[in-house]
Amino acid sequence: MRKFLQQLGLVTLLCCPIAVAAQDITLKSADGSIRLSGTLLDYDGEFYTLKTIFGELTFNALGIVCTGMGCPDAGQYAADLTFFSTPEAGSTLLPALIEDFGFAAGETTIRSGHNTGGWTYFVSDVAQIPVARIQAHLGESALAFAALSDQKTDITLTTRTAEITERAAALEAGSGDLTDPYRIHLVALDALVVIVSQNNPVSALSLDDVKKIFTGEIVNWAVLGGIDAPISLYRPKNGTDLAEDVSAVLQMEDQAFAHAIMPTLTAKIADAVAADPFAIGISRFSTVRNSKALAIIGPCGIRTHPDQFNVQSEDYPLTRRLYFTTARKRLPVFARSFLSWVASDAAQNTINAQGYVARTPVSLTLSQQQNRLTNAIQAAGDDINLGQLKGLVRAFAGASRLATTFRFMDSSTKMESRSVLNITQLARQIEVGDFDGHELIFAGFSDSTGGSEGNRRISRQRAEQVAAQVKKAATRADPGKVKFRVIGMGEVSPLACDDTDLGRFTNRRVEVWIK
Repeated sequence: MRKFLQQLGLVTLLCCPIAVAAQDITLKSADGSIRLSGTLLDYDGEFYTLKTIFGELTFNALGIVCTGMGCPDAGQYAADLTFFSTPEAGSTLLPALIEDFGFAAGETTIRSGHNTGGWTYFVSDVAQIPVARIQAHLGESALAFAALSDQKTDITLTTRTAEITERAAALEAGSGDLTDPYRIHLVALDALVVIVSQNNPVSALSLDDVKKIFTGEIVNWAVLGGIDAPISLYRPKNGTDLAEDVSAVLQMEDQAFAHAIMPTLTAKIADAVAADPFAIGISRFSTVRNSKALAIIGPCGIRTHPDQFNVQSEDYPLTRRLYFTTARKRLPVFARSFLSWVASDAAQNTINAQGYVARTPVSLTLSQQQNRLTNAIQAAGDDINLGQLKGLVRAFAGASRLATTFRFMDSSTKMESRSVLNITQLARQIEVGDFDGHELIFAGFSDSTGGSEGNRRISRQRAEQVAAQVKKAATRADPGKVKFRVIGMGEVSPLACDDTDLGRFTNRRVEVWIK
């Protein structure tokens, strides 16, 4: 351990939390009014653990003065932190976040190694005292959660949350409490995208067309309105998280795919497709690079393009989330500060710069949502009349829709779990004054299942529920500075086709508009 610090010009020994030699010390409050003596059992840079006449006690070191020969040197203690990340995010996003976090804190970050297996960062403060050693291992989500369950890593960065079997394995291994072993931190959004060359005239495909292409049923672009040329295929390597996503979306087994080139990283898929006017590939939004992402056409003809707004609002049907996951245990101060910082504006800028979609909501006016009215007219059922379409326009005239969106389970006012996280985010924005002097419109929408009157009623109930929860969560907000309004629009403005479960789920939503 001392060797690598000397190599970096750091003379102080970097220590992870360890048990120290048992020695008698005295801890006293800063004003000297309270003091307690005992045998020092452990010190991790943040907490003292003492054996006293009252038993074993743990004290936060903040505001405590230690006296005695056995007092540890606080400057010798630093976080020893391990990440396990998916290869794409671990090669780009995670290093960028660590470096920008260190820069914001006035710290120096030095990286050692950067290959397919991982890397190490050494972080020191302005006095060159070590603050943290951060090691990262790169691999797919299943390996990441296995390492977290076995307590071989502190934090995972993955494109999915732990599955039921993975949580059960963690509980069986004694990681976490008796109900849920993990804490989840939403980092950013990404999406599964179908890409072609910028020179390819095709701009949209249905998932059925994509499936036929990758099974070999469609082999020429002319069938899809493109150039009379054979289609070359690029897809994710088998065994990767992205390959599993593709198989699930297209409802295909690996053996059903036609012959395709399978680069190791999605960035290489994008580069290959960009250079080949007759190629098609499946990649991630974060690695589109110089290729072109296609819109997805639903069975009813509604198109959704994978742009920043549609991914952030999750209107785009193939949106995916990126998560940090930790065990339910106390992490070092450095790690807790880092996880908190990831929600800051500075971190959100870093996330966007790396090609991912940050959580800070963007907004669009009704006129900027080009396909909104077209879709509303095209997908209108017999119960939708011209008056309701005019009502849609009047309701949002002069307003902008925030990407923050809440979605619900079928035929109920139960919010799906991912949308619950948006309650806190919107409440925090209200508390810091982002919407002072404005009106927030909570607009409920439904799928077309059932009667139109019942759909309007349940859509309003959902909007009322979201508005009430946001108000309740914004405990530090001045209620007089932001006006709330609730409306129920029913099935008047579908964002996806109601022919599929995914389409109906997309349409059961509460939008937030600011005026």
